[in-house]
Amino acid sequence: MSRARRYRFGAVAALLPLLALSCLAHAGEACYRRDTGRPDVLPGCKQTAPGTLVISKAALAALQFDENGLAALQAGHQYYYVRRDGRHLPVITYDNGPDYFQEGLTRARVDGRIGYYDTQLQPAFAERFDWGFPFENGSAEVCNGCHEGPPDAGGHTGIVGGTHFRIDRQGAHLSTAR
Repeated sequence: MSRARRYRFGAVAALLPLLALSCLAHAGEACYRRDTGRPDVLPGCKQTAPGTLVISKAALAALQFDENGLAALQAGHQYYYVRRDGRHLPVITYDNGPDYFQEGLTRARVDGRIGYYDTQLQPAFAERFDWGFPFENGSAEVCNGCHEGPPDAGGHTGIVGGTHFRIDRQGAHLSTAR
């Protein structure tokens, strides 16, 4: 084996443990309750991979579910809504917590795109977008080809670029937003 080839192999081999550690950092992260006023660890619940929770029956029984049958959890930097049957949805972070339900829908990032989900944690419609704002008065502004801009002095990021338009609750395009 040539010296250059050995060096490349050695460099890759040296990076593999670091890659494994970064993957393990997300695996097995504890769940923290967001259904009460205190963010206590929820025994019997852990994030096994980004977007995936394992929740025991005892942990489900300990949660306080709202009028929609949902409880909020956090594992790592990810917020989740959880149903009594253990079904869960990783939702976007909004105002330092899980995204709100507005007009019966919340937003979740799936495969890098924003989708809208109902209180059963089912997709409201199939189409997903690069960004989507909450529903208000029966429609929401969404965009494709857009991205987050630089943060302002308060740490908030705006959405810049792309094509903006409005959708109704079935995902049908209504008009150009900008």
